[in-house]
Amino acid sequence: MEIAPKKREIADRIIVLVTIVSVGYAVLRYNIAGEVPWKDVPVYVFNKGISLASFFLLGLSFSIGPLKNLGAPISDKLLGARKSLGLAGLMLVFVHFILSITILNPLYYDVFFEENGSLSLQGGLSLFGGAMGLVLLWIYYFTFRENIVKIYPIVATLTSKKITTIFFLFVGVHLFFMGYAGWITVDKWQAGLPPISLISFVIFSVGLLLHLVGKK
Repeated sequence: MEIAPKKREIADRIIVLVTIVSVGYAVLRYNIAGEVPWKDVPVYVFNKGISLASFFLLGLSFSIGPLKNLGAPISDKLLGARKSLGLAGLMLVFVHFILSITILNPLYYDVFFEENGSLSLQGGLSLFGGAMGLVLLWIYYFTFRENIVKIYPIVATLTSKKITTIFFLFVGVHLFFMGYAGWITVDKWQAGLPPISLISFVIFSVGLLLHLVGKK
């Protein structure tokens, strides 16, 4: 009876710490080291921070099991917390999605649009990858409901290694086309701080590698 509260406790600590550090990094990079005005903290900068937090939590959730399979010293408490981490990541993804839609315009995402106001190829690919990744992620965590496999046999396919790998690839597409142009211009990084999209891409790339190697 005491195990579940302990699992929630470690998950809560990780979620709070990751969110605070991620949002703090966004403020540091865009407002303090960069030139983004403070008025943009509630939506634009906060959105950057929670997107990083969501990708970190999801990457951690997907990686804990494979790491355990590969022999890493993962405690039972941390292993039991992975569902909570994943669900928290999913909720932050939805917040990220909603906030992104509210400011999806050339003023904030100029590389997503052509001069005539239509979506650019880069913007279209990033949004497509993000939308598909979000749908697959929602389906994946929906399948954790009790007895859902018995009710919908297709769930076994949707949670297979192949489908979750496709999810990783779609998210990778979203992140890559979101900001690859700024990854290679190191001299333009504010105070030498890497872009959030690059950090998120690295996290998910490591998660994908662990998923492919360690997931049974």
